[in-house]
Amino acid sequence: MAAQLRLHKAHDRTSRQAADNSGATSRLNRRRRRTGRAMIVPFLATLLSMAAVWTTACTPNGSHAAQRQQSPRHLTAAEREVLAQAEKILTRDCMRKEGFSFWVTPELPEPLERLFPYVIDDKQWAAANGYGRGIRERRETSARNDPNRRYFDSLSTDRKAAAITALNGPAPEGLEADVPGMGKIRHSDRGCVSDAQRVLYTDLRAWYRAKKVTDALARSATAAVVHDPKLVPMTREWADCMHERGLSYDKPQETREHFARRSRAGELSTAQAEAACAQSTGLAATLRKLSRMHRQEIDSHHSTEVKNRALLEYKALSRARDIVRRG
Repeated sequence: MAAQLRLHKAHDRTSRQAADNSGATSRLNRRRRRTGRAMIVPFLATLLSMAAVWTTACTPNGSHAAQRQQSPRHLTAAEREVLAQAEKILTRDCMRKEGFSFWVTPELPEPLERLFPYVIDDKQWAAANGYGRGIRERRETSARNDPNRRYFDSLSTDRKAAAITALNGPAPEGLEADVPGMGKIRHSDRGCVSDAQRVLYTDLRAWYRAKKVTDALARSATAAVVHDPKLVPMTREWADCMHERGLSYDKPQETREHFARRSRAGELSTAQAEAACAQSTGLAATLRKLSRMHRQEIDSHHSTEVKNRALLEYKALSRARDIVRRG
């Protein structure tokens, strides 16, 4: 993912109270000049985090017509990157209208922890990346050199507050999601981030709810897989395979901890051995099976949000391609 600012995250607020569902319908071409309160928020590494798309379709507002449509297919990683880039372009254009600068930065490779949360099972990836040290370094360098971070740091206190308000809106009001494990979170339905998402996904409220809920579901599914007791005997077989290769690791977590700090001799060969043993022992196949099972089970309890996200992203793809093409 790109080393951008996730400033809009600071406007999400956990709450157990009902939220006012009314929201502003501002457009990108409207010049907002607000003097209300703004929050100074920490700078984070990325503006956007695009998560995987999950199956089937229905309309965000409960229309039965779209439910009869064919389910949209899964978006590829490249297509999800198009969505991310389009949102950044729209945000940039909006911020310029507000009198501020904003840069569209490229996406970065996913880190090891996201690609392989339990064990590396791709020998080709392992041969090229080991345990992801190079990827970590590129992400860290990008965060340090991020032009948006540097720009916001260069602004005066008042100007910075105004820029954050322009980006995020004046207060976390207008958008709400009831996120599993977190309760209710809120965000402004104004500001350039929300305006960009409104243009791209059309139904901003449905998009916000769907994205926040499904992001949480993805994290829950990963945790459920990692802690599934079915992995225990498979991990023992994986350890035996590693021991036979002269590598004294009993769990996949031990390998990444060993190579986490710096490059060491044998990193690439160990990562390749890990992947080979994951495949030969059936650990990789078991993980894929458990991943599907847990994700389907978790998604079934939040089918509306899962379907809405799939449909909204699928429909947004053609708009995103046009936006990226125009640049």
